[in-house]
Parts: sequence; C-alpha cells; structure tokens
Amino acid sequence: MKKKLAERKLRPSISLTRHLLSGVLCLAVISLICARASAQNLFVVVGGKIIEFTPDGVQSTFASGLNNPAGLAFDSAGNLFVGDGDAIYKFTPEGVRSTFALGVSSPYPIGCDSAGNLFVADGSGSILKFTPDGVRTTFASGVNVFEGVAVDNAGNLFVATQGLPNGRPGRPVANTYTIYKFNPQGVRSTFASGHLSETIGFFVSLGVDSSGNLYLVDAGDIYDGGGSAIYKFTRGGSRSIFFGPTPISWNPGLLSGCNFGDLAVDSMGNVFVADNCTGIDKITPDGNRTVFASPNGAYFAGPLAVQPGQTSPTPRLVNISARGSVEAGENALIAGLMFTPGDPEQFIIRGLGPTLGKFGVSDALQDPVLGLLYNTSIMTSNDNWQTAVNASQIPMNYRPADVRESVIMTTLPPGAYTTVLSGKNATTGNGLLEVYSTAAGLSNASIRGFVGTGDDVLIGGFSSSGGNGSIQLIIRALGPSLTQFGVNGALADPSLALIDGNGNRVASNDNWKNTQQSTIQATGFAPPNDLESAILATLPNGNYTAIVSGKNETTGVGLLEIYKVAVAINQ
Repeated sequence: MKKKLAERKLRPSISLTRHLLSGVLCLAVISLICARASAQNLFVVVGGKIIEFTPDGVQSTFASGLNNPAGLAFDSAGNLFVGDGDAIYKFTPEGVRSTFALGVSSPYPIGCDSAGNLFVADGSGSILKFTPDGVRTTFASGVNVFEGVAVDNAGNLFVATQGLPNGRPGRPVANTYTIYKFNPQGVRSTFASGHLSETIGFFVSLGVDSSGNLYLVDAGDIYDGGGSAIYKFTRGGSRSIFFGPTPISWNPGLLSGCNFGDLAVDSMGNVFVADNCTGIDKITPDGNRTVFASPNGAYFAGPLAVQPGQTSPTPRLVNISARGSVEAGENALIAGLMFTPGDPEQFIIRGLGPTLGKFGVSDALQDPVLGLLYNTSIMTSNDNWQTAVNASQIPMNYRPADVRESVIMTTLPPGAYTTVLSGKNATTGNGLLEVYSTAAGLSNASIRGFVGTGDDVLIGGFSSSGGNGSIQLIIRALGPSLTQFGVNGALADPSLALIDGNGNRVASNDNWKNTQQSTIQATGFAPPNDLESAILATLPNGNYTAIVSGKNETTGVGLLEIYKVAVAINQ
C-alpha cells in the first residue's frame, strides 16, 4: 500500500518538469551513444583508385591518381581519410581532395571517434591521433606487429596480433591470437586472446560494428589446408564463428589461393569482405553470403570502408526529475550531468521544496539550496532564485512559485557536471531536483539519494519524445556497489519498478539476473552486484516513473540510473 501511494504521489511531480535533460552521476557511469544509420555506400581501394559502390552494387570511381593508397577512414560528417606514401589526404563527400597531414611514415588511417579525431597507424609502431584540425599526438606505441586495427564509436582502439614464428621463415604460430584494447586515454589492456582451432591461418583484418562487436578475419593458410573464417567478438570479449571456415581452393591465375582479406561493417551489421577469387562478398548478420561486386582488380582489393549514412531521427529523454528525501551532509540529493562533444548548451536547474506541499507531498524541504560542480569544484550556487544575477532572464515557465526555491541558469561546454540539492542550514525534507536543457539533451541520467520507506523512496520521473515514436532504455538501481566509492550506508538490496504515465506498472526487478539477464548483458550495462536491479525496456514516447526501494523495507543510499540505448538490443 505504501508503494502504491508513492507511485500516485509522483505523477504530480512529473507534471512540474518539462524538457529536462538527462545526466550522469560522477560515481561510475559509462555512456553508450550510438546512432543507427541508413544504408551506406562502400568504398574500396583497387590499385591506385578508390572505387565507390552503392548498396545495390553500382560501381563508380570516387578518386584516382593515388600512388599506393592504404587505409580508409570516415568521420561522422562523411569525410574520407586516405593514407598514401607519407601523406594523409582528406576527401569531402563530394570528392574534393586536400592534404590533411604530411611527413607520416606509411600512414594507415584506422578510424575516427565520435569527436572526429582520426587514428592512424604508422610505420614506426605507433598509433597517431589527429584532431579535426590536424593537431598530431602519439596515442599509443609499441604495436610494431599487428594484423588488424579498428576503432569503435566510443574511441576505443583495438589491435589484433599473432604469435611468434614457429620455425618456417615468416610464418606465425598457427591459430594463436591476442586482441589488445586501448581506451580513449591510451591505456592498454588485453581484450581477448586464445587459440583458433577451426583453421590454420593468418589474420588480415579487424572491423567493428555500430554495437561495438569486433570481427576478425582469419584468411586461412593454403600451405596447410586451412580455410578462411570470420570470427565475432562481443563487447565483453566472447568469441563465436560469424562465418566459415570455408575451404580454400588453388587458383593458378593468382599468386595465392582463394581466401578472405580486408573487411568493413555497415550500420546494419552486414560484413563486406574482399575475396581474392570472387571480388567482394557481402555476409548478412544471419550468415547469408553473396557476391556483392566483382570489379576489375578486386582480387587484390583492400582496404574497405563504409560511408556513414544519414542517421534517422533519434528519440530524446526529456522531463527528467528526481524526488527524494534530502538529508544532511553526504545524503543530499545528487544528480550528474554529462553531454557529448558538441556546442555549448544552456541548462536550467531547479531545486523545489515548498511547492511540493501543494501536491500533497508531506515533509517538504522548506528552503532548498542548489550547487553546480565541475569535478569537485563549485562553479555556482543559488539559494533563493530571485537573488540569481540573471534572475530577470529566467523564462517565466521556469520561475518557481515560491521565492525560497532555487534556480541556476547557465551555459556549459561539453563535459561532466554534478548538481546537488541540499537544505539551508542543514535542514531536511522531501525535495525535487530538475535539470532542463534548451537543446537536444543527453543520453543518460543518474540520481543518488537516501532511499527510505513508504513515501520516502527514491523516485525519478522522465519523458521521451521525437525519433520514431519510441525509445529503448536500460534503468538500473544500485546499492552494494556504491561502497567501493566510499558511500556510507549504501542500500543493501535495491528493488526497481517502472510505472507509465497512467500509473500502470510496466516492469519490475529485484535482482537483475532474475529477468532479462542475457539482454541486459548485451547492452554492456549489467550491474556490478547480483543484488542490484535493472530493467531493459522499449517504451512508447510519454511520461514514466522509476522507483527505487529497499527489499523488505530496508533503507540506505541508492543510485538510480537511466540510459538511452540508441543501438537497438533484441529483447
């Protein structure tokens, strides 16, 4: 009965919020920001030319007059980067060529991250990073021998290597592999390693799809009779056979047998791979292989790259608010804000208390105070909204009804921020923390606060709009894992409920492995502790409420997180 009361009481709180931006708490959250694009054109190096193919396989010459082009990489705007000799050339989507960088030893463009930074492998064993303006730094070193490289949408760099020679000059140890992962800060870790027993061969290419899955080509070995195969690795490093192995046959007209070479992956998960007997193959996500194109000279084609398509409209998280018990000290109500690289955005942050009494909320916080922090430094704060230096500029719709309530209106560059709602002079009570964006908003939200019983559970309200009319979210309730971040009195066993705008329970979860375990793991956002809760849901646009409570009415500090999953996960 107490939980039902809490559900009914939140709906008026949601009506107080509009156009609220999602955020992320600084404790430990990773944002997953990807867009699924429409069908794209394929670009292939054939001799000194770059050939462009439409999705239907129609061929045209995109660029010519190159000496020895190697490596193709697109940025999100559709500009193509090509390594040639000691130069890196940039081609606009219309094919206009310019020199992007000079003096690079055997440059091999790998890919671009979401910020437009270009990663390039050079002949000295280093991975170089170029900003969109061409500023060059060394991202990683000590990668002298590699068979495949790729960069994902989050800016992680992957390098596939093989074992040492086994006695035959120039031949690697059969079947051994290691894939290293470099995070955006250049820290290296081993992503996957092992022994490929299905074939005896050598690797030639590594690719990544929009969901972060890796594809490794084992070209096979005509001398030992091994067949070509393509292996797929999930974001967690689990390996499976995506295609093959296929038998290798000798072709007297070629320098080697028929096997796979370079590959590229489009946003729909189709894998395009150079086959030095047929040309370019297309393998659909379900493993159906067809010959995509057979251009002259394609027997020695590579590398390949897929042009970014026009992204379809994506849904936005709006009207996100947090209502909870505002305690003293560390148990204030806290929300994190983070948005990806782009233009500065204006935010309006509100801290309400006295107004909640009009909606039947008992023990409302009488004098809320807001603080906005970057890292651990206070950027600005506000007690009573009319005392803000820009109070006259706050839009009428965002001005609180009570002068004791607080507002911060500011423009922030991209980055991570924290906003804190507390009571003046260490007073306590129920408060409402809101963060509004005047632009497109973010992809995730997180709120940390004290989880009580009855009406004092931790409640988050949010709405979605735009896109194709629905949004896929993963919602998490954390407690035990907060202790590793120094949080005292963490909620020992959180439970989570999701309620729609009509008060209907959409889903609920106690321990996350009890329901949707495999699909939640596929998002990469599985909670760290088995006692914590998670829900993956595809929701029609509208108003929703997420409620965090303690199992058996236990209490403690909890963390509520809401993530937008832009690359759809099959449920």
